[in-house]
This record gives sequence, C-alpha cells and structure tokens, in this order.
Amino acid sequence: MNKWSYPRYSNFREEQNRIASEYFKSKKVDRDEKYTFILKNRKEWTEHNIILPAVANYIINERQRRITSLSPSDPFPLHKYIHHGLSSQAMLFNLICHPVLDKNYAFFNDLFGFHDIMIDTSYTLKFEHSCRETFMEEQQQPTSFDFVVLDETKTKKNIFLEAKYVETEFGKCSTIENGECDGQNPISDPDLCYLTHKGRTYWDKMKKHHLDDYYMDSPICPLAIYYQFFREFLFALENNGYFVLLIDKRNPAFEKFGINGKRGLIPTLFSRIPRRHQDQFKVIYIQDVLPVLEQHGYTWVGEFRKKYGM
Repeated sequence: MNKWSYPRYSNFREEQNRIASEYFKSKKVDRDEKYTFILKNRKEWTEHNIILPAVANYIINERQRRITSLSPSDPFPLHKYIHHGLSSQAMLFNLICHPVLDKNYAFFNDLFGFHDIMIDTSYTLKFEHSCRETFMEEQQQPTSFDFVVLDETKTKKNIFLEAKYVETEFGKCSTIENGECDGQNPISDPDLCYLTHKGRTYWDKMKKHHLDDYYMDSPICPLAIYYQFFREFLFALENNGYFVLLIDKRNPAFEKFGINGKRGLIPTLFSRIPRRHQDQFKVIYIQDVLPVLEQHGYTWVGEFRKKYGM
C-alpha cells in the first residue's frame, strides 16, 4: 500500500485544539471540562475570546445598532460557538476589526491589492452582510458573507469575503440533508431542483455565468457539496465584486501539497471556474495578513500569533 503523501487534517486540528486550550489555560479562564479549547461560559466570549476590548465593544454596539435600526433585513448574527477558541468568526474579529475601527483604508488596500479598487470613504467596511434579493431567498437563510467592502456610490467594484479557519468544507445544500432532494444534477432540467421549485434563481445564475459548463455531464448536482462556494461566488459576480476566501495556510482541507501535486477544495474548484471569471476569485492567507498589520503599526499582532499558534 502506497503511503499517503499529503498532510492530514486530523493532525492540524489536534494541534489547533491544543494551542487554543493552552492559550485559555494561560489566561486562567474557565474552560469546558471535556473540550478545554472552548470557554465554559458562552457569555464570556467578548472578554476572553477577543483580544482587544475596543473590538468587543464595537461588535456589541454594532449588533445592537442593527437590532434597533429600521432595517431588520440587516442582521448581525453571532455564531453558536463564538466562545470556541477556534471560532472563525472570533478569529476574523480579532484579525481585522481594529483596522475597521480605525477606518484604515490604506490597510485594506494593501491587504486586498485589487488594481481596480481604491478603498476610501466612499466604501463601507462591514461584518456579517446578507442580501435576499440576488437569488430570491425570501423564505430561507439568505446568502451571507463574513465581511464586505461595499461601494456606497454603486459605481465601483465590491469585495465579498468568507473566512475559514479550521472548517473542513464549504456549506452543503440543506435540501439534500433534509431529504427534499435526491442530488440529481439539474443542469439540463432545473425543475429537478427543489430550490428552483421554491423560486430560487441559482441555476439561472449558474447558466448566465457559465459556472455549470464543467458539470454538464455529471450525474451529481455540483451544489450538493459545493453549495456555499457557488452561492457566494455567483453573488459576487452578480453584484460587481470579487469573492475573497480567507484561510489558514496550514489547513489541508482547502490546500495541501504532496509528491502528486496540489490538492484540496481550492485547487479543485478553481480549476472548474471558467477562465473569464478566475481573476474574480482570490485566496488570502491569515498568516500573510499579519505582516501587513505590523506594517500599519498594530502592536497586538504578537498576541494574535500566540492565540492561534502562528
């Protein structure tokens, strides 16, 4: 039997669990008795899972502002496990919320590096963005992003970001998981898709942007396991934007290298994006954000490295 030449996700995850557990232990905070990389009390996430008090206060105040505003369609949900030491949402708050507070547009220009976008006061920097109109998602969880850079003039390009830390996948299609769909490929007959029956326009948009071309002869629906990826990429294409995926360079679920070449979700999906759209998808590594933060004078980066083992 040939030896598996790629790094194992299980090893990566075990190490991140250990790092998070040791970090909480060093802070002398109460941890879950069994899962010591999770805070015992969820309510303590702002105090013990967020590095800067100013960031925690911003998140609390922004959530309250949206709750009390006249725009209930603009929620700010917190993940169920926001108190988890490996929460991607908490990680993202720790990573880029301080520059948001500072309105440090220069940092975000350096971070994203898109030649046709100059982020300035005409842009809104926003966590937890969702929109129901693009795919007619009135009766279900709308397509959402962890962070966006939105042009308020509606004349320039936007940036839509999804953050993954220790996740192993993009979100799957819940209609299959819930037994409403048998997973047949609906490219030739969109009515096979339960979501089409519910009025969603995913397949119209897939055809419009030719993202279905690669899967024409597949018996299995590409949204079955890549549902979140295609929704978000299509959303970016439909809304004059780039889709940015922020990942941990060490996570082999998304990219891994071995003697047989590069594998993982990112190279698999990128190879199936039509060439005309490939430059609208960009991968950024958490590890590469840190020196950009340091160049902009953020002195807490060392604490971030300690917390996440970087």
